[in-house]
Amino acid sequence: MADPSDFQLVQHPDGWRYVSPTPSAEALAAFYAREYYQDSHGTYEQRYSDEELAHRRLLAAELIHALGQARGEPSGALLEIGCGEGFFLRAAADAGFEIQGLEFSDFGLRAQHPELLAKVRFGDAFAALDKLIAERAQVDVCVMEHVLEHVADPEGLLARLPRLLKPGGVVAITVPNDFSPVQAEATALGRIDRDFWVCPPQHLNYFNAENLPRLLERLGFEVLDGFSSFPIDWFLHHPGSNYIVDPTAGKPAHRARMTLDMLLAKNGVVAFHGFGEALFRCGAGRSITVIGRPR
Repeated sequence: MADPSDFQLVQHPDGWRYVSPTPSAEALAAFYAREYYQDSHGTYEQRYSDEELAHRRLLAAELIHALGQARGEPSGALLEIGCGEGFFLRAAADAGFEIQGLEFSDFGLRAQHPELLAKVRFGDAFAALDKLIAERAQVDVCVMEHVLEHVADPEGLLARLPRLLKPGGVVAITVPNDFSPVQAEATALGRIDRDFWVCPPQHLNYFNAENLPRLLERLGFEVLDGFSSFPIDWFLHHPGSNYIVDPTAGKPAHRARMTLDMLLAKNGVVAFHGFGEALFRCGAGRSITVIGRPR
């Protein structure tokens, strides 16, 4: 796989950025098959603490709540593209959804939720989606958490989704909130010396709370909801917690994020989700989720 310095960023008219040149399909397949999961380019671990598992359950519960709020229905047929280790897919099944998943590799799922292997198709997402479309598969909900930033053709992926949705069906797209106002201010004030979130070939596309809704709307979706995850990048604005200047501050920042999220969630998922929606409206939060449906 090429070195990150071999790429440059190009800004799309919608405002999001993508790397050029685009790696070949063969190069990306080799990277994900041989390096990404096994060398911890992602966030996969062999074992998670009880606190981390509780935090993952909380974030899954928030997304399930947001989907129910957007649809007016708490269950249905759900497809997760890029289901990873299966944490959300497990939570969706436990909430009453009829689940199926797509994932490139079985590495994460086999380690964390092997009981879901029979519910997942493995391989290239585009080929799998085309096969589902050819089979006339239909779902009520399509979820993609941290997938769109990785693919060579994000517009082509999004354009396939309406053909899989039942009338009234919705999509939920989660991506990192990159080139956000919080990050831009950290750069302007000299609190970070590089755009650390730019990391090809792992991430090929860079979206934020302003331009992801614009992309979805141009592709024919009505945006129903947007919310953000905990704004861990706020810590960049304090010298004692700046995890880019001092990488040893990274794990304490992550633990603080989990502690604060769990504390906020004690007021219930509705209040917790409202906090995420407020962050989104301010352009803040480390990750963003947008829920939409075809017009």
